[in-house]
Amino acid sequence: MSIETILLVNIVILTSAVYLDSLLTDKIMAQANGQGTDQSSNMNDELQEILEQAEVDFDRSQEELYRPSTDVVLYSACFFARRALHHYLYYYYKKFDGPGADKSPHELTIQEMADYCAKFEKRIGKIDFEAMHCSKSDVLEDEEVFFCNDVDKVSSCKGLAEEMRKIVYS
Repeated sequence: MSIETILLVNIVILTSAVYLDSLLTDKIMAQANGQGTDQSSNMNDELQEILEQAEVDFDRSQEELYRPSTDVVLYSACFFARRALHHYLYYYYKKFDGPGADKSPHELTIQEMADYCAKFEKRIGKIDFEAMHCSKSDVLEDEEVFFCNDVDKVSSCKGLAEEMRKIVYS
């Protein structure tokens, strides 16, 4: 497969991921603004959607990192690892009704959510997010600015997402 084909496939994947994320964000914001029927049911549905998106992103990152090192597209692996981590944390943030929980996930950084969630889930407080270069940035909007071009760094971020995933499902 040529490099051009690989790049084109990754552009299509990333574009569709950003589009799906914007649809999820629109739905979350509509529910937060009271455009739903049953508040409790809407919250459960919203939390489930956040987790589903996190799982999709986690799987995409993992699939990319499982490729032979010469075939890994680090941009994709980095992008999806960050998004998975962000969504896992946003799940807890919403679950614990964080300050401004009606905010779009685009308005919150990984570090902001981690700091808040650690008050309620001590295991989150034990995770070191400082190693992430983008932990204090809006990773859903600024992915081009905070792209790590190193397999070890991207693997480390995927590892953080995996730690959060274990906490969510335990």
